[in-house]
Amino acid sequence: MKNFLNQVLDFPQMINSKLPMNTFNSWVNESEGGIASWVGKFYTVSALVVLVGSLIAVLSPIWSGGMGEGIDIVGSVLAIIIWVYAAFPISQVIRSAGDSLAESKSGIINFIFKDLAIANIKVLGHVAALVALFGAFAMTLSWVTSINISGDFATEWISNVDYAYALPMAALAELTNGIVGLEFVSNILVNDWSTWDPTLAAGGAWTWEGLMSVAWEYVGVVVVLAKLYVVLALYHFFYGLISSVVNWVQSPYIPFKSK
Repeated sequence: MKNFLNQVLDFPQMINSKLPMNTFNSWVNESEGGIASWVGKFYTVSALVVLVGSLIAVLSPIWSGGMGEGIDIVGSVLAIIIWVYAAFPISQVIRSAGDSLAESKSGIINFIFKDLAIANIKVLGHVAALVALFGAFAMTLSWVTSINISGDFATEWISNVDYAYALPMAALAELTNGIVGLEFVSNILVNDWSTWDPTLAAGGAWTWEGLMSVAWEYVGVVVVLAKLYVVLALYHFFYGLISSVVNWVQSPYIPFKSK
């Protein structure tokens, strides 16, 4: 009777082990240990999705009737060439982040709150810098050729990770306002820093105003990178500070000298 009961209880396991190509249980059992690999794969797939979506958006004027007429067609063709080219290094930023995350050896806590957050900050900053750079190229061509060349690129998807970019500056703003009491510094960090953009509207071709607009467009690329490195430094600072506090809470001690 006991053997029969054991056979009945083991019946599902026996059938499960004989199912062809059944590796689902091992996937589930190894999922926690391989979370870095899974996240890296997600970023790899996302890079392909972003590339395909960007190419469709850039090329859509060809079949949607948005190429314009006369000289505008030349401008549309030049814009397509610029942004089709840009789509590949932009998507590679995401792919590189995924490769880096897949190689992470951190524990689950450090992986989520350090590796993943920093990777998202870098993705947003590097993508923004590339978009600004290719936008500057487009404005330069517009100034040189007197042809209107679009400097726009579809980056709506970046909103999925912009929380990580905004977090360190928001934390510093709360620190200066709540602890230090410097409300005016907090307002600058929240309002002025995040919206700081030195670029100017495009000026006329072969004019001094237009040339200055082009120059400030390249300055804008440097500003984007400067913001990125400041945000990264702040995140490392706050993460290290919080980690130290947590470690102290787990093993509190007060250093003192005994006579």
